[in-house]
Amino acid sequence: MKTSSMTFSPSESVAEIAFLALCAFSIVNPLIAQFTSFFFPHTIAGLNMMQWFQGLCLPLILVTLPKLPRDNDEFSPLFSRLLWVYVISLGLLHLRLLSTNRLQADMVNVERMVYFKMIFAFLLWYYASCLVRSYESAQKLLRSILIGALICAAWILICYLTGMGSANYASAGVKATAGSEGISGKAMAGFLLPAAVGAMFLALQEHSYRWAMGAALIVVAVFITFDRSAHVAFIIGSLWLAIWWWILACPRPCLKTMLLFLCIIFILGGLYYIQHGNEELVTRWTYDFDRGEIGSGRGIFYTTAWTWFWKDSSVVDFLLGMGFGNIYDLMHSRSGIFRHTHSDLFDMLVIGGVVGLSLYFLMFYTITSLWKGVRIGSIEFAILGALLLSFGVMSLLTGLMSFPHTLYAFGAQCICIRILANQENLDPAPSLSICQVESINADVLNGQFTHTNALLS
Repeated sequence: MKTSSMTFSPSESVAEIAFLALCAFSIVNPLIAQFTSFFFPHTIAGLNMMQWFQGLCLPLILVTLPKLPRDNDEFSPLFSRLLWVYVISLGLLHLRLLSTNRLQADMVNVERMVYFKMIFAFLLWYYASCLVRSYESAQKLLRSILIGALICAAWILICYLTGMGSANYASAGVKATAGSEGISGKAMAGFLLPAAVGAMFLALQEHSYRWAMGAALIVVAVFITFDRSAHVAFIIGSLWLAIWWWILACPRPCLKTMLLFLCIIFILGGLYYIQHGNEELVTRWTYDFDRGEIGSGRGIFYTTAWTWFWKDSSVVDFLLGMGFGNIYDLMHSRSGIFRHTHSDLFDMLVIGGVVGLSLYFLMFYTITSLWKGVRIGSIEFAILGALLLSFGVMSLLTGLMSFPHTLYAFGAQCICIRILANQENLDPAPSLSICQVESINADVLNGQFTHTNALLS
């Protein structure tokens, strides 16, 4: 499988500009969410500044998309299919409810906004798959996403230490923040946790202590959001990497950068425990701020969605769902709270019934298709698995598909890692880590020394 050069043809100038714009978007978009919410918290026509920014980017993407090169169709057809399936399916599901007057007037725009966010993220996936076609472009886009994540993580830490920005769960005595006021903790944690995996990839691939420290910084920022699904996803992702390291890795990467990452995490975790103990963590996991139940009533949300789907829905609704605009009323009827289900799986189940479930699994099928051709013992295989688990667990337990940049960054990182795996596949022999090279050099020198002694004797 050959990796094409950085030269774009036939419309190389348009593609180069579009790629640089995508890199800039990857850095700027999450920063707009954080800093405009802090300095300009007001909405304009009901939209915040990040939504306006994404809306302005949409026509630019649509204008440049037909002019992008089509000489590399390795991955873009996968994401083109995903995009069109979502556009057509969500559009028809929405029109069905409008034509039968099953949507309340105040929920029509809410439903459209949620569907637009999903489609916009998948459009960015397709856009990235068309533009990222070489080792160099994959490195640049991955670094751009991680730079945006590092700046956001640093801002979250500043807000946590200074008391600026949001103060989530303060009423229960838990000090937590996602940065600026109005920023969703799960959206930020869902963006940062896969970014920590991406930073760890660069740390292992490049034997870079700076990226190891960056990964540790991002993980600390994820922790202080106190998003419980992120805690679970971090543990599961770490277990996967440990299993891969001991059983599947060939060759095993050098431990030096990983040890630095672990040392920073353990030292900062120890300092936090000395100062705060585990009271805040226990409170966050055992106290619900709406119902006084563990899990924020998620068990009720999930069972309500499943009971409606399996027992209470008509045949048509079983197949086509009731749309996002009716989720809040359904949850309120059983739990007394106007919420969505806090799970992408159950959201899609209610939104589209069997069709919605198919759409949800199609998204993950598209991502897992990137694993084809990746050597099991390679770092890229391990990182793709960790990215899938970190995002997938949070998607299942709290819901991330309605946050465009969170969804985009996850898919774009997977695309970049897969392109970088092409370079590894071109190597007939597995690459050696620095630790292994040092060990081989030591063995060679030791052999030469022994041979010299034998000649002298």
